[in-house]
Amino acid sequence: MIEGPGSAADLAERFENALYHIARGWRHAVDRRLKFLGINMSSWITIAAASQMRSPLSQSELADMLSVSGASMVHMIDRLVKAGLVIREPSISDRRVNRVVITDAGHRFCAELKNEATAVRQQLLAGVELEKLARLTELLEQLQCIFRPHHDDVPFDQDRCDCAPERPAQRPGAVAP
Repeated sequence: MIEGPGSAADLAERFENALYHIARGWRHAVDRRLKFLGINMSSWITIAAASQMRSPLSQSELADMLSVSGASMVHMIDRLVKAGLVIREPSISDRRVNRVVITDAGHRFCAELKNEATAVRQQLLAGVELEKLARLTELLEQLQCIFRPHHDDVPFDQDRCDCAPERPAQRPGAVAP
């Protein structure tokens, strides 16, 4: 049981710090594992996000999803195009918009990324009890609801949050580590 003044705030701060450092450390562990593939973190996050969508996203949609500037996304897509992993395809409905389409080489590369990320995940979680992992996963999935896009003109209402206990769709940008 947690007792004492400020303990809830202290616990929340510990949680925030741990979450930040774990997320950062996890990305770096995957990044180190993927270096031999000749791809950096921003590249693998971008292609992984694009590969998980049912239909090709525009460059701006991909930038928004990954919380990067449009200019940064243009440079990232340029590098992925040069590597032959994606192509830019004009939108049928709006010729000003380019959709990011993964090539066959890009799909093969994503499969390799997934395999490597799975190996990292297995290594990092090897000593974690399944029950603890399930409880933590449920908590994090519940907290994800807060960060899902909401209409800017409508305040967030936790009671209306549609987080369901069943397994949610893969997070955009995640490589399933």
